[in-house]
Amino acid sequence: MLSNLRNAILDLDLDLSIKFTDSKGSMSYYGVMTLPALVVNDELVSYGEVLSKETIINIIKEKL
Repeated sequence: MLSNLRNAILDLDLDLSIKFTDSKGSMSYYGVMTLPALVVNDELVSYGEVLSKETIINIIKEKL
């Protein structure tokens, strides 16, 4: 999913940073039950599935 996220950000021509963590504390904070997970603007938007680039683009457009 990390690759799909990078490609979505490039396609949208955005200057966003990606923060990757496998910290149990961070996962607990956001309520992540299974990986992978996607948090946008401090909001958990997906976990437990690999999202397509197109789905990520739609999420980013909605959340930004």
